[in-house]
Amino acid sequence: MNIQKPESLLSVVLPGDLLVSPSSQELLTQDEETSDCPLLTPSPPPGQMFQPLENAPMFNPLEGAPLEMGPAQTLGNFITEDGLNGYINMVALNSSSKPINDEPSSRDPMVESSSSSASSSGDNEPVCTQLLTQLNTAYQHLAPDAQALFYNQENGGKPPLVGIQLAVQKSPKDYRFMAWNWPLIRKACFWSFMSFLAGCVALVVGVIATMPKRCDPPVEWWQGSVFYEIFPASFKDSSTVGDGIGDFKGIAAQLDYLSDLGVQVIRLNSIFPAQHYPEHYRSITSLLAIQHDLGTIDDFNALVLAVHRRNMSLVLDLPLYPYVENFGAGGNSYSTKPNKRDKEIRERRDAGVSVLPNVLPTPEPTSFESIRNILSSVPPPVDPKPNAFLASALQEPEKDHVVTAAIKFWLQKNVDGFYLKGLEHYAKEKNFAELVKYWKFLVGPNRILICNSAVLANVPQGAAKNVILDRIDLIDVTLNFSNGTTGIKSQVNSVLNGILFEKPGYPWIHWSIGGVDTSRIASSLSVSNASIAASLLGMMLPGTPNIFYGDEIGMVDCDCEDHRDLEHVHNLMPMLWEGATDKGDGFSSTGAIHWLLGSTESIKTTLVGAIRAMSKLRSETPTIYMNGVYKDHQINGNCEIRYTDDELLVVERRYPRRNSYVLVANFGAENQTKDLSSLYYGGYIVVGATNRVNNTVYFKELNIFPGEAFVIKLDK
Repeated sequence: MNIQKPESLLSVVLPGDLLVSPSSQELLTQDEETSDCPLLTPSPPPGQMFQPLENAPMFNPLEGAPLEMGPAQTLGNFITEDGLNGYINMVALNSSSKPINDEPSSRDPMVESSSSSASSSGDNEPVCTQLLTQLNTAYQHLAPDAQALFYNQENGGKPPLVGIQLAVQKSPKDYRFMAWNWPLIRKACFWSFMSFLAGCVALVVGVIATMPKRCDPPVEWWQGSVFYEIFPASFKDSSTVGDGIGDFKGIAAQLDYLSDLGVQVIRLNSIFPAQHYPEHYRSITSLLAIQHDLGTIDDFNALVLAVHRRNMSLVLDLPLYPYVENFGAGGNSYSTKPNKRDKEIRERRDAGVSVLPNVLPTPEPTSFESIRNILSSVPPPVDPKPNAFLASALQEPEKDHVVTAAIKFWLQKNVDGFYLKGLEHYAKEKNFAELVKYWKFLVGPNRILICNSAVLANVPQGAAKNVILDRIDLIDVTLNFSNGTTGIKSQVNSVLNGILFEKPGYPWIHWSIGGVDTSRIASSLSVSNASIAASLLGMMLPGTPNIFYGDEIGMVDCDCEDHRDLEHVHNLMPMLWEGATDKGDGFSSTGAIHWLLGSTESIKTTLVGAIRAMSKLRSETPTIYMNGVYKDHQINGNCEIRYTDDELLVVERRYPRRNSYVLVANFGAENQTKDLSSLYYGGYIVVGATNRVNNTVYFKELNIFPGEAFVIKLDK
């Protein structure tokens, strides 16, 4: 049998007969198998070099062991093919005829050699360890069966050490990784890991630092914002001729006052030319011009620009009735399909998700100066150029409807929305739904349309009502205080449980306390603080509150006996500014006679600054500025009127994971002391009279003065 020896293995041949020493005899004892440890060989005596017997026989037969075997194998013939075959045959023959103890030894030859050498009684020769290779290279294992050849169980002799053939791998010549600069590689890996770790830490710190401190749900700019309704002729007269009629420049001069009050949207009642303006302001002659007493078109453009610079918006009232005779004359046949952007906004509103950024960033609850700085900052221009669809619509050659033409005209002046006054009178017109859809198409998703709640009551079921619910942004509801607090509760509950709160995408409520069509609250309720308490109620309800000019200081209707023929404008008294005298210096800078004479004093109030504080609270508290809780494409009202007895009104607003707030208002003429501990335990006042703010209150014994109102932040 020809066995090929791999070239990658190095042949090591031990001599057939080695010098026997006590240490070597103890090295390989009976029943001990050779270990994989480095080979131990006896060291030569001192001063004598070890000379192996190259031609000695490979092994000697033991005495008394008659084995049939040929000539003794020498080193010369052992490496031949016949010698190797003979060796293999002898091993096989002996292992089949001589059983030996197969139990492997667990002793370490390295340790054995040391101990054996130390205890030897011979010449105490040291044992040196010769490493066959510098690598951890395995060599052939000597099986216990092979050792049986050298045992003489009858004579009890110890086997001599015979030559075996060991094969080890050759040393590697050139491994590339052995030539690498491992110290440099380790340093590079270490600093790369440290740099990566530092980058991760910096990223986490940056994300945490840039995260908003408050996670408030966003709303669109008209949702929850404080509206301020102005009759331009009665707000501020800035003319040098002293005509006693307010104008656009006067409004622009008082924008800082409105910003400080927390107003976010200014709503102008009527600016259109009319005969005998302002006494008969409803008799307009055009929707495409401005009453000359108010200023020029350039003055109006300057006012719009000044409003936008303060990050506020301007909404214009369009008095449709009785100026517009019907919706059939001059009608359009334009396509009223909503554009893609408008459709996306409506779908996301139905899901309760805001798609437009806040016009007013949420201020931090630190000081009122932060709100002032935000309101006085210069924002980017609000749609300085019409959208593509609006630009094409403005150039339609076909004759426009009168309202369509007015909307196109004022959109070019960058107004932010329109209140369609009197739209309820046309709810059953044939072209009603088509025109309303087209007007919303012109206005676009970033501007708004407002109409009165009477439109929903008058419009027939079907397409017309769906158009109002889908295309109108705010529905105006005027609170009625004539039936007391029980009437207010009934009115508010009917709205909160009505159709407007069935889907998140439906219009928000525009709560009005007073207006050009109603008497002032301060004259209707003969108690101090009545108008301020009513305004706080409107700001507490879910939706968008509207403050009529002068209600924040308790203005009353005109009581002049000489103007009985002008009772329809008695609520439009000129604004009473701080420092006003009987000559009206606060309204007109020249001391001119007002166009409407009346009382120059407002009702005394203890709620100075309450409107301002409530505006600040609304701007940063989702519990109040949100109109409901959105969940699973549903809206749940977050408002409840808890108490209405004895003209005392208690309104609660709540929101998930936020503090609840309670408004307590006394619209009666008597002092009230109530035990409301069955409703709440306690809290502290955040809005109210100056001497009450930040005071802790307990509902066990709650004392409320006539006309007083305050907002309590409940304990969690």
